[in-house]
Amino acid sequence: MQKLLKGKPIALAINKVSKSLIAEYNLDPKMLLIQVGDDPASSYYVQSIIKMAEHLDCKAELLTLSAKSSQQDLIKTIKEANADPAIHGIMIQKPLPKSMDDSYINMCINPDKDIDALHPLNLGKILIEEDGFLPNTPAAVYYTLKYYQIETIGKHIVILGRSNVVGKPLANMLLWKRPSANATVTVCHSRTTNLAAICKNADILIAAIGKAEFVGPDMVRDGAILLDVGINEKKKDDGSIGYVGDIDFNSCYSKAAAITPVPGGIGRITTSLLYLNLVKSNLIAKNINKTIDEYLNMIFSENQ
Repeated sequence: MQKLLKGKPIALAINKVSKSLIAEYNLDPKMLLIQVGDDPASSYYVQSIIKMAEHLDCKAELLTLSAKSSQQDLIKTIKEANADPAIHGIMIQKPLPKSMDDSYINMCINPDKDIDALHPLNLGKILIEEDGFLPNTPAAVYYTLKYYQIETIGKHIVILGRSNVVGKPLANMLLWKRPSANATVTVCHSRTTNLAAICKNADILIAAIGKAEFVGPDMVRDGAILLDVGINEKKKDDGSIGYVGDIDFNSCYSKAAAITPVPGGIGRITTSLLYLNLVKSNLIAKNINKTIDEYLNMIFSENQ
């Protein structure tokens, strides 16, 4: 196992399978991206998703609603996309305006077009270990563990963060009775006592709390594996803006057996997984259902 766990080779392996499936089954995957308002950070991310579509033989259409749009406006747009057979996947760019109910919006998306895997049906399938869509960031962590052949069976994995988007689904995935899972999982959050001591007891520490460089060397045991899900803006000495993770990379590097960089680590994989979900949704529309293990075998067969 190498020390720096880069996301690029994993993303390329996923992209290769997506393109292969598109060619094999003569697919025409189309994603609808819905953005409410024009937040610069959100717009940058959306444009990066659209740009990747060209390289993967997919289509990505952006529909931008005014920041003054109502929740009913957004729901109407979602229902139209649900009913459109030419649209295979729907992604709602977050964050939404505070006037909108995220949970309710997620429930309005057709579960078979829910390529972000935020619908309760898709999240529930993770809990009971049924095949379905996987949320992109938790899946990126799982794929990283599998790609770099990191032993998880019986290991103590600590997750910092209990969000519905990352922490909770990831915890359940790591409890699966599958390779790259079967772990003993502790989920920590803002009310956890003795946080540093719990983190220091982890064989694998996963940071997903959205606080820049929160994890320092006092929270990491020697030889731990560190996976950083966070991406936070940080002003450099010259006044420019850079990006760092939730783990203080420089101070923790020497203590870690392996560590993901930010940028270039977990985040590098997520967009590729979004498109893999899009391909999967196109296959479902053709009544072709492949299991999670089938996708994993296709992606990792050349690397294991």
